[in-house]
Amino acid sequence: MKKIFWRVGIYFAVALVTLTAVTGLIFTRFNRRNIMGVYKDELKSLARSVSERVNEAMQENDSADFYIYLSALKDFGELRNTDIWILANPTAEEPLDEAYTNVDVKTLNVRENNMNALIQAAFDGKTKSYSGYDGIYEMDMMHLATPVKNNRGENVGVILVIGQMDYRKASVVQYEKYMLFSILIALVVSLVIAAFFSRQLVRPIIRVKEIALRMAAGEYAQKTRIKRRDELGMLADSMDILSEKLVEAKNFRDNLEQNRRDFFSNVSHELRTPITVVKGYVETLADGYVEDEQKRSEYYERILNECAGMERLVSDLLILSKMQNPDFELECEILNVIAVMQDAMRSMRVLMREKGIRAILDYEDECSLIEGDYDRIRQLFLLLLQNAVKYADEDTDIHVRVGREDGQITVEVEDTGTPVQKSEWNNIFEKFYRGNNRGNKDGSGLGLVVARHIVERHFGKIWVTSDEVSRTSFYVSLPEAAAPDEI
Repeated sequence: MKKIFWRVGIYFAVALVTLTAVTGLIFTRFNRRNIMGVYKDELKSLARSVSERVNEAMQENDSADFYIYLSALKDFGELRNTDIWILANPTAEEPLDEAYTNVDVKTLNVRENNMNALIQAAFDGKTKSYSGYDGIYEMDMMHLATPVKNNRGENVGVILVIGQMDYRKASVVQYEKYMLFSILIALVVSLVIAAFFSRQLVRPIIRVKEIALRMAAGEYAQKTRIKRRDELGMLADSMDILSEKLVEAKNFRDNLEQNRRDFFSNVSHELRTPITVVKGYVETLADGYVEDEQKRSEYYERILNECAGMERLVSDLLILSKMQNPDFELECEILNVIAVMQDAMRSMRVLMREKGIRAILDYEDECSLIEGDYDRIRQLFLLLLQNAVKYADEDTDIHVRVGREDGQITVEVEDTGTPVQKSEWNNIFEKFYRGNNRGNKDGSGLGLVVARHIVERHFGKIWVTSDEVSRTSFYVSLPEAAAPDEI
């Protein structure tokens, strides 16, 4: 990550310094041209002003006053470090009179081609200028020439203005120094800013990397705690979501593994006793110790009963394992609780007839609807009825009541027989739990556990009450569903 930090910092600093340097170069060139342009305009204005004064003196034939003007012009030029030359045009029909000139073009020794070209252009009626090193002055000078016209418009002379450029170039150099200093300051500032922004950019990346390494080591419950509204914030949110999903997957895997262990543990524990019993009976019969036919038939019947018990146990364990699996999907539909209960009660007629038990169904509304899996709800009611028949006294009634309260459909199954003590009300729905009063009955100890899981998968509740004398009631509460024509 240090490489990213320095790379981003250097890139940012280079970009900022480059931008500052380019901007400074542009402004330097602009300032140079602006300074030279202003100075050129000053010289041009001065040259034209002198040209107009010469033209005015020619028209008024005022050579005496003009001589005074030339003296003042000389003093003005010295004050401004500027030479002002007034030359006559020898090629004109009426060249400028010597009274109005201060330099004789014939005696002027011009060795530079630029100067000759400048003067010649002014003789031709053009205003021209150039700047550069001047051999006469031995320094950089700006030269500007403009024509002098008579009243007929003929170019009779030239005003040549030569000004020093040293102090103006010094201004440009000073400006360039300031610009260079600004670039250096920009470099320092850019490095500080680059370091800050690089840190802001790299810090969440380092945090995400640390979280990823912890998650790779199996520590899935991690949070980045990064709150940003950019791509890095989206990345951090994705890592948080991934962490949550991994935790869920781990819990799911652990639950599956625990269910698998519980399943095998329960099977091995519960099957050990009946298998031992069956093995004992079979060995006794196989060794020929039982010769009485009635006794042998009794042994065979006991073996069949033990096998039937093991079959019920395995079936209940498989159902329980299926209901505990989060991936098991219920085939839900709108069900009438009354119809499902009546179906379950019809299936229990034979068992109830053997004990002389009668089932009575009472309900408030024939249309008591829930949303659920028909097979699972029927199985739930069968388990409650089987439990009631098993522990009810002979020649008694089992009362089944279906009611509605606060958006819930409540089903009560009441039997009269062996009660459930209040201390056992919470434990009776645990696996393989057998109460003190009810422990002498045959069963796998899984029926009510399966019932509880079916109810929970339908977002309901199940509980038991008893007067602890003879009456016991199991209650199931399930969310009520709207009628099809109300949806």
